Amino acid sequence: MHDDQRRIAFEILYAENATPVYRFALRLCGNRDDAEDITAEAFAQAFRKLGEYRSDSSQRTWLCAIVLNQWRMRKRKNQVPEDRLESLRQVASSFKFEDFELAEALSTLSDPLREAFLLVKGEGFTHAEAAKALRVPVGTMYFRVHTAVRQLRGLLGSKAWEVESQCEVPLNHEM
Repeated sequence: MHDDQRRIAFEILYAENATPVYRFALRLCGNRDDAEDITAEAFAQAFRKLGEYRSDSSQRTWLCAIVLNQWRMRKRKNQVPEDRLESLRQVASSFKFEDFELAEALSTLSDPLREAFLLVKGEGFTHAEAAKALRVPVGTMYFRVHTAVRQLRGLLGSKAWEVESQCEVPLNHEM
């Protein structure tokens, strides 16, 4: 790929994916500064590895897998205490209607459940796409999403039905 072709391909990749990739990073880490850094690092890595992209998954799936890896590395290295209240506010602001209770409920999920839920229910990935991004079997993805939905319904009670509009795919969407 020539430099001009590579630059154009990257500009298209960025234009089509910057907003959903940033939103996913923000919901994952709960901090605008970290989400911006992770998104920038993910796009920088994508630019470097653009020639290695195999097209066996969507570009957004590929980018979200990079974001997940960046977030996990940052989390392992960075044991800095966070302002939980501010983190919840920032995640809540990423929903169509700012919902603090949903953000708080999401924060109680284990990392694997939250990652699966955010990819499938939050970003609208298929279970197969999310499984590729997380490098797990599709059956594991179904289990994680189902478990996350059940836990969120338990935490949110009757409000779970109101929260459907917060996600790309409704919370009660049958799998």
